[in-house]
Amino acid sequence: MTRDPEKADLPPAPRLLLVDDSEIERRTLAALMRLRHYDVDEAADGRAALHMLKNGAYDLLLLDLQMPGYDGFDLLAYLGQNAPELPVIVLSGLPPDEIGNGIHRLPDHELPPLLIKPIDSEQLAQLVELKLAGELP
Repeated sequence: MTRDPEKADLPPAPRLLLVDDSEIERRTLAALMRLRHYDVDEAADGRAALHMLKNGAYDLLLLDLQMPGYDGFDLLAYLGQNAPELPVIVLSGLPPDEIGNGIHRLPDHELPPLLIKPIDSEQLAQLVELKLAGELP
C-alpha cells in the first residue's frame, strides 16, 4: 500500500469518543464528525464508554447524559476522579430541571459545555474545535 505524499506530513486526526444510546443520533453525529476529519469511536452506553476510555486514548468525549444503567452523569463523576483532563462536551435532550438534578450527583457540581438536542452540527463542530484548542474550560 502506498502512502499519499500529501498526507504524509499531516498530524493524526483528533480521536473522539461519542457516547449515545440512540443509534440514529450516534451514527449521524459520528458521520458528521468523520466528514470533518475526526477519528470517531462510538459507544452505545456508559459501561461500554468506560471500558473504551480505560483501554484507549481520546482527545475529546462527546457524551449523552440520559442512558439506561450507567448514564452520562455516572461517567462524568468517574472522569472527575480519574481523568479530569479529558475534554468533554455534553449532549442532552433532558429538560433543564433534570439536568440540574443530575449536576448535584457530580463531585464539583459543574457540567462541561452543553448542547441541547437536536444538535446543530455547525455549533457542535465549532465547540469541538474550541475544546480541542483549549479555548474552553
